[in-house]
Amino acid sequence: MPRGKATAAAALLAAATLLLSACGSGSDSGGSSKYDPNKPIPGSTEGTFKASADEVRAGLKKDAWWYPTLFVDCKDAKTDKKGCNGERTEGVYNAIPKDLVSKNWKICFAVPHVSDPYWVAADFGAVTEAKRLGVTLDVYEAGGYTELSKQLNQIDDCVAGGAEAIVIGAISFDGLDAKVKELTDLGIVVIDGLNGISSEKVSARAVLNWREMGAAAGDYLAKKGATNNVAWFPGPPGAGWAEDANSGLKDALKGSKSTVSATKYGDTSKEVQLKLLEDTLQADPNVNVIVGTAVTAEAAVAGGYAGKKQIIADYLIPSTYAEIKKGTVTCGVSDQPVIQARMAIDMAVRLLEKIPLDDKMGRAFPAPILVCGPGAGADANIDSFIPETTFATTGFKPVFSVSGK
Repeated sequence: MPRGKATAAAALLAAATLLLSACGSGSDSGGSSKYDPNKPIPGSTEGTFKASADEVRAGLKKDAWWYPTLFVDCKDAKTDKKGCNGERTEGVYNAIPKDLVSKNWKICFAVPHVSDPYWVAADFGAVTEAKRLGVTLDVYEAGGYTELSKQLNQIDDCVAGGAEAIVIGAISFDGLDAKVKELTDLGIVVIDGLNGISSEKVSARAVLNWREMGAAAGDYLAKKGATNNVAWFPGPPGAGWAEDANSGLKDALKGSKSTVSATKYGDTSKEVQLKLLEDTLQADPNVNVIVGTAVTAEAAVAGGYAGKKQIIADYLIPSTYAEIKKGTVTCGVSDQPVIQARMAIDMAVRLLEKIPLDDKMGRAFPAPILVCGPGAGADANIDSFIPETTFATTGFKPVFSVSGK
């Protein structure tokens, strides 16, 4: 929970009614709830925001796991209601114990694709959490960021199949607003997961603001103080996370000696990113820094640019992490997709069970971590990074269905 997490049980009870109206209503087709609002949720006071890596690892192994988290109050008057962007509060996300789950809830997870390790990690996190809580999970992948209509149709399929909650890894920031309203009007819990959705109607959000991902990469370059000519590859055009990352990077570089000479959008496939890189660097051979998606960084190494250009990724996949360890990629930013996906499923279940969210906060997300290897010299911090927050386990293949208890 955020600051003041030792709130008395009576205060939690008083907040419950407000939370359910503020964060969206759960399905009425539930079992007999095991949640007692007169008692603290078991495990809800564990963890600290400044916990060590070893403490965090131990916390993640518990049933009612916990993780250092930033929270935003979506109902605060100062918060930008589009996407719930506002003042962040440091705290701890405390998952509910599995013993509080009263029935086998049916949940869908709609994702853009599972063609890169980022969304495989998100699938891993969602599957892990569904198994822990004993709920049914169906995962739908649309096939890419150009497939908004397919994602909308898949969400309709979820509803037709009896989904009581839907976690959406949105293909478009604005393109799902009407669908979200339609779903919540039906009483379906809708969680904005990982990518960002504009609509105020979502029930809760487990999504990091990708402005911070882009800003983490930009801050690193700005603070180094060197003169850089940056080629920037934010990701798919129109994707909310890519646009936010673009804003974050460019804002962070304002007033610095680093200049973005080219911004090229494209799907996060290795083939697309390599072609964008080749075309951009051929047009401007003075580029000395490549900043882009994790797939961009992987393509840059495969294209022979390592050692010739500084390469920075604004998110991490295993191949990027391996290159950071080797020093061929300087740094990468982790938004911990495994944790975000686990949060999203936990949020869905707790709202279905009519268990309030932490301290009225409608949005929770782990703080972005800049992970730097030997290529960053004195800035290297890779030894303190916890890979299991960001990557699926070795050998994991996407799972599209989990049967609940």
